[in-house]
Amino acid sequence: MIQGNIKDVEKFLPYLSPRLQTALKFIAATDFSKLPNGQIEIEGRTIYAGINTYETEPKAERRPEKHNKYIDVQFIGRGEETVWYTPLLDSTITEDCFAERDVAFYTDPHERNCANLKAGDFCILFPWELHRPNCSTEATSSVQKIVVKVLAD
Repeated sequence: MIQGNIKDVEKFLPYLSPRLQTALKFIAATDFSKLPNGQIEIEGRTIYAGINTYETEPKAERRPEKHNKYIDVQFIGRGEETVWYTPLLDSTITEDCFAERDVAFYTDPHERNCANLKAGDFCILFPWELHRPNCSTEATSSVQKIVVKVLAD
């Protein structure tokens, strides 16, 4: 997992693949406060973004998940949340939706790592990592999150 703030995007770019660079440049150049929920194609289905608003939930109510085909670049436009993450080790799949939505849900891995993200923060989650997004920090928060999906091949 990589974590940063949108004001520091230029520092990250030399160390990232061209597709991840495109994703971060898109986030840095877009005013999401003026956009409705929905999807935006950046480079077809190779790189695309989803904009969503929701209320965070306690960690216990969220399920660990991972993706096989896509890297997630998760950006907080408004609000704050905690994203728990860990390498995929001993967890087993509880619901397999890889074919339909490139996501599977897993048994509780007892994550010890978390990123507390506030407006302007982003994290990059790779296919080998379980993550539990949309978790409340100390209190429920209304969040606008942009998830840029970057094809991992």
